[in-house]
Amino acid sequence: AKSVGGKAYLVEGGMDAWKRAGLPTEKKAGAPIELMRQVMIAAGLLVLAGVILGTGVDPRFYALSAFVGAGLTFSGVTGMCAMANILRRMPWNRQIRTA
Repeated sequence: AKSVGGKAYLVEGGMDAWKRAGLPTEKKAGAPIELMRQVMIAAGLLVLAGVILGTGVDPRFYALSAFVGAGLTFSGVTGMCAMANILRRMPWNRQIRTA
């Protein structure tokens, strides 16, 4: 791991509390959207696809929606999210390493 120096803060309430306090933030240009937003988008699209395909193609596609719902429930209970782990490894989420 590379140490870059600087200050670090532990803020109760996280980045949302930091922003509500009016403290400065920076966003890296070209950075992907936050991982949990990616999870919500992917989960929502999979549930929607399961309902549309279950209605229009074959009722067995409803199982896709049930699978995603079960996965989200498991994630909420355990704090582990398989979808986040998969999305984290996608090319757009990999950090560019510099020497």
